[in-house]
Amino acid sequence: MKKTVISGIVAAMVTVGSMAYAAGELSLGIQGPETGNIANYGVKTLAGAKLAVDEINAKGGINGKTLKLINYDSRGDKAESANIIQRFINKDKVCGVIGEPTSGATFVIGPIANKASLPLISAGATADGVVEGKPFVFRNTLLDSDGAPATLKFLMDTKKWKNFVLITSVNNDYSVSMTKIFKNAAKKYGAKIVSEQKISDGDKDFSAQVTGLKSQKFDAIIFTGYYPEASLFLLELRKQGINTPIIGGDGLLSPDLWKVAKDAALGSIIYAGFSPEAKAKKIQEFVEKMKSRGEADMFSAQGYDAVYLFAEAMKKAKTTNCEDPKQRKAIRDALASMPEFDGVSGKMKFDKEGNAIKKPFIQEVAKRANGEYYLKLLNE
Repeated sequence: MKKTVISGIVAAMVTVGSMAYAAGELSLGIQGPETGNIANYGVKTLAGAKLAVDEINAKGGINGKTLKLINYDSRGDKAESANIIQRFINKDKVCGVIGEPTSGATFVIGPIANKASLPLISAGATADGVVEGKPFVFRNTLLDSDGAPATLKFLMDTKKWKNFVLITSVNNDYSVSMTKIFKNAAKKYGAKIVSEQKISDGDKDFSAQVTGLKSQKFDAIIFTGYYPEASLFLLELRKQGINTPIIGGDGLLSPDLWKVAKDAALGSIIYAGFSPEAKAKKIQEFVEKMKSRGEADMFSAQGYDAVYLFAEAMKKAKTTNCEDPKQRKAIRDALASMPEFDGVSGKMKFDKEGNAIKKPFIQEVAKRANGEYYLKLLNE
C-alpha cells in the first residue's frame, strides 16, 4: 500500500501500545485509486482534499489541533479497498474516511466502516444502495437517480432527442445501476430504447457492438460505463461512420476521454456534480486555487468539499480524540443534522439515508479556438 501523510505542523510523537500517533493532531483517512485504469478519480479527489486540509491548517486547524490526512492507493481493487479501511479502523485510528470515489469499492468498504462506527463520506459513489441502511456512511456526490433523469429530460426538451441506444458494462456495479435508472427515466418521459449492447470493463475491441448498431436509427447513445471503455467505443463509432454523441454520468468525467478519443469525443454529454465553467464566485476561486495542484473537476471539488464537511462536523462535535467511539458518533450525528452546505460542488443537504440532494451540471465536450478541449456548461 502507498501511504502519504499530510500535516500542517510537526507534532510530538507519542506511543500507545503498538500504535504511534501525533499529539495535537486529528486524522482523516482518504482512499481511492491513485494508480491503475481509473487512477484519475482517486488522484483528483486526493488533490482537492489536500487543498482543503492546507487551507484549514493555515487558519488554525480544528479545535486547536492540526488536521492530518492519511491516504492509501487502492489501485481500483476491491480487496485492497477492504484492507485499507481495516487499516484506518485498527491502526491509524482516524476520525473519518473519505472514499472510495467509485460505487463498486464503496459497496465493499461502507459496511465495514458502518460496523466499526467510523464516519465515511464517499466523494464519488453514485449508484443506488451505497449508503442505505448504513447510518455512518454518507456521500456528497450527485446521485445518478437525480442526475440521469434530469439530464435525459433536459436533452429531450432542448435537443428533441427521442430514440436512444443503451450500452452497459456488465461487470461494473456503477454501470448496471445507472442503466436501470436511465431505463426508468426513458419510460417516464416517453423516450425509446431502440437497442441495447453489453460490454465489460477492460474490453478493448468494440467493433462487434458498433456493427450491431449500424442498422438502427437513433439520436444518441447512453453509455453508462467508465471513460477508458467509452473513449475506445467513441473511436470505433467514428471508424464505422456513426457520428451520434454519447451520454453518460461522471464515469465519463476525465480528460482521458478526449485525450484518447480526440475529436471523436466532441458533442459527448456528461452530467456531474461540478463544472469549472460555472460563474459562481466560490467555484471560480476554487478553480484558480487548483491550478497549481491539478485540474479543478468534479472529483477534486467533491474531495475538497468532503474535507470541509468533516471539518464542520468535527467543530460542532468538539472532536479532540479520534480514538474515542463516542466522539466519532458525535461527528456522524453532526453530519446527519448539518443544515444546507454550500460547497464548490454546489449546495447540498444530506437526506435521512446520507445521500446528498443536489442538482446536476449538464456539460458537453467542446473545443476552444486554440484547440483545447473543455466541458461546456449547458444548463446554467
